[in-house]
Amino acid sequence: MSNDLEKDLNLGGSIDRALSGDYELNVGGILKEAWLHTLQNFFSFTPAIIIVVLAQFFIFAFALHFKIGDIWLVFDALSQPNKVTVEVLEAIMVANFSYEVISAPLIAGVSLMAMSHAAGISTKTGDLAKGLHYTIAVIIVTLISLLLQSILGSIFPLLSFYVSIVFSKSILLVCEKKLSPFQSLWVSFRAVNKKLLPIFALYTITSILFIFGALFYGIGLIFAVPFFFHVKGIIYRNMFGIKLKVIPKNKSNDKDDHDKNSQIFDA
Repeated sequence: MSNDLEKDLNLGGSIDRALSGDYELNVGGILKEAWLHTLQNFFSFTPAIIIVVLAQFFIFAFALHFKIGDIWLVFDALSQPNKVTVEVLEAIMVANFSYEVISAPLIAGVSLMAMSHAAGISTKTGDLAKGLHYTIAVIIVTLISLLLQSILGSIFPLLSFYVSIVFSKSILLVCEKKLSPFQSLWVSFRAVNKKLLPIFALYTITSILFIFGALFYGIGLIFAVPFFFHVKGIIYRNMFGIKLKVIPKNKSNDKDDHDKNSQIFDA
């Protein structure tokens, strides 16, 4: 296969355009597209989501057990508020922090899959492992984001939500654009603030869907969680663009045949 037949493409925006605010975010259009991707990729994407949720649950439970010993004390305290102690609250905070950080590479893998769907590329459940290539970087990004959320959230609760939004593109910037953790946080912060209102609206809507999904015995989360990641992937595509490579399917010597049978892959 001749290298001349391979072409690099950029789908959507770019870092320069994102930093200047030169990108469009149509809230209704993004929600509609995210729902279509959720349905189209349901059977390949949902198992990956379930793997991540189970991993997070076991990390959370292990951290609780390590911190407090008997994790049933936490459930008793939650059902009877008068039993909530400082020790229980500390255990919950440590467990929550632990599962967020340790599962960050898996979140990166799910985010990459959703980003691929936003680019029209199908995925398989095994693609979840792609996030493991960026383990150290995404853990650093997650640590910094969580620490800032905790510090600013203690001053004013809404600031925690704000921090989570402005840093929401940092993991994909590390994985797809190969930025350093600190570069990704800074670029995400600057770009998101250019279109904060529509992004805030999109994240608020997805948060509400999470609540409704949880109310129906958690069954609705099967759709709400993939939908959330697809919304993130579409926003990322529109803001920063996705680098693609067109590679001919067949190793034919006929250039015209190559052009007719070309396929798009992640670069």
